[in-house]
Amino acid sequence: MVDSVLQERNNLAYIIEKWTIASVQVIYHLPDHIHILNEFVWQTEDRRPKFPRIGKFLEYWNKNIEGPIKEVYIYDHEKHDIRQIDKRYILN
Repeated sequence: MVDSVLQERNNLAYIIEKWTIASVQVIYHLPDHIHILNEFVWQTEDRRPKFPRIGKFLEYWNKNIEGPIKEVYIYDHEKHDIRQIDKRYILN
């Protein structure tokens, strides 16, 4: 009986904090040209819903990288919150 309760709790914790592949899109200002935005995309395995690894990465960015972050988007591949891009534009 006790083993089944512990296993049920472990299963619930696994469902709530499940490992997933997540993409992080960081929109940031260039340090030398603050009015220009740039984009950085990174993909990693992390635990949802809190994404602790991504949180550590963003803390590191804020402390050590000169380009201030404007926006951050996290796309969880298991939830299918991925945005399809049909066109790509290159500016000269």
